[in-house]
Amino acid sequence: MFVSRRALENAALGVAGVLTGVMLFLLMGADGLRLASGQPVFGDFIAFWSAGRAALDGQAERVHDVALVSEYSRAAVGGVGVVSPWNSPPTFLLIASALATMPYLIAALAFLLVSAAVYLFAARKLLPDTRALIFAATLPAAVYHLGTVQTGLVIAGISGLALHWLDRRPLASGALVGLLAIKPHLAILWPVLLLLSGRWRAFTAACASTGVFVCIAGAVFGFDSYGRFFDNLGASQALINANRIGTPAFASLYASLLNLDAPAVIAAAMQALSAVAALAVSALIFRWGDRALGGAALCAATLLISPYLFFYDFTLLAVGAALLGAPRDRFELFAAIAAWGAGLSLVLSYALPLPYCAAAAWLVLIATLRRARSAAGRPAAAPQP
Repeated sequence: MFVSRRALENAALGVAGVLTGVMLFLLMGADGLRLASGQPVFGDFIAFWSAGRAALDGQAERVHDVALVSEYSRAAVGGVGVVSPWNSPPTFLLIASALATMPYLIAALAFLLVSAAVYLFAARKLLPDTRALIFAATLPAAVYHLGTVQTGLVIAGISGLALHWLDRRPLASGALVGLLAIKPHLAILWPVLLLLSGRWRAFTAACASTGVFVCIAGAVFGFDSYGRFFDNLGASQALINANRIGTPAFASLYASLLNLDAPAVIAAAMQALSAVAALAVSALIFRWGDRALGGAALCAATLLISPYLFFYDFTLLAVGAALLGAPRDRFELFAAIAAWGAGLSLVLSYALPLPYCAAAAWLVLIATLRRARSAAGRPAAAPQP
């Protein structure tokens, strides 16, 4: 017998309450905008604001310079002891520069509120009823954004809306896909989905939207800024290779295996095998499945391809689980619970470091494949008189 919906809702509310309580406790010990740990209030957003402020001051060519970003971070939050580098492309720098026209605190709150609004709006479109928003609002990966104002909410929201409108409003859907250029590694499967499923209007709109976005950022910061971004990818990868973040925040299979002290060559080989398998499975689903199944596969497989992922990126996995709808059997229920709880890897990995996030993504992808195979093998309905 399946566990009752009421029990799941109560458990979700309890977990979210504990996480929120811990963050409030840490906030109570803050000195101004600096936490006792030396981290800034609103965490990673300090990198967004600092890079944007540097660009506004005519320093766009140096935004990947950790020393420069640190100077702006210390100016915004005195005594901050944790430095967050800027590793994002010029498209996101365009957004960060607009945010940096406001003071740090106001900019962080504005970005958080807009991101949450987009995320919850998309969730309401995808979920079967208003009551199901409990699971969207209590999603650990989403709740964590209160403490570290990151991009997980807005990426999940944009992706969810693009998938919801894919067949209803293909031009609007494609235009939204272009906005994912702020985090291109989280949009890598969109061209595959649109091409294999023959959604040419959405594909054309996505290409046009992305091209316009890229060109505007290039015109503002210089097209050589893309060269600097690609040159900086080595530094981004080095963060994972050296495991230089003090918490188990990385969430890819590769990073999880490194956290288990696996040799780098083994971790890389397992990541590559998982990514190729996820790409193959998702491609099959894109050909077999409908919009919902294709979208669920896109969300899950995207999170199995890139080695550069954090726990908050797995907000996107909840979009995939939402597209599957209500679980039909115990396996699907387990996959849905795993998708909801993937963000708890940040806590669970302290006690038992395992690839929780990658496992959750595979569960959702397998559940989607089972649905797609079932749909493909179902006989066609008899014509109506």
